[in-house]
Amino acid sequence: AHLQDGRTQKLEKAKVSLNDCLACSGCVTSAETVLITQQSHEELRKVLDANKEAAPGQQRLVVVSISPQSRASLAARFRLDPTDTARKLTSFFKKIGVHFVFDTAFARNFSLLESQKEFVQRFREQANSREALPVLASACPGWICYAEKTHGNFILPYISTARSPQQVMGSLVKDFFAQQQLLTP
Repeated sequence: AHLQDGRTQKLEKAKVSLNDCLACSGCVTSAETVLITQQSHEELRKVLDANKEAAPGQQRLVVVSISPQSRASLAARFRLDPTDTARKLTSFFKKIGVHFVFDTAFARNFSLLESQKEFVQRFREQANSREALPVLASACPGWICYAEKTHGNFILPYISTARSPQQVMGSLVKDFFAQQQLLTP
């Protein structure tokens, strides 16, 4: 991390436990805490290293999806064009053994279309009643959790049911893409 005075400081390794969970969808159980620890750069490196040693056909397929926000942040940090940043990230990930690199901007379009469809439907159905308007949406599960926990039933009718870009990308990769690759999710 860069400090305001220009110095850098090594950050501690982040850890997530059940105490840190936002309970945004109730997905984290004690068994899934183990899965959270597997979502780290160290675990990615282990899988990539194991793939190097594995016989052909025995490798685990590794897919990385990059958000436009991450790409823009890196472009700004290194003073690069966003397109060049995308190319460099893709090259980097493929060089270290990632099989496929996707941009979540594609999934964002699906999310936006679903949000639009939901708004139009609510607008038409509730034209004379303000019951379901406005429609509140966020790509951040933390915001949704915060809204649900702090405002409860007051805000629930207004929250969009459309999936976030991350959820859409996960579904596309685990369902559609896995089928295209003749793999189980």
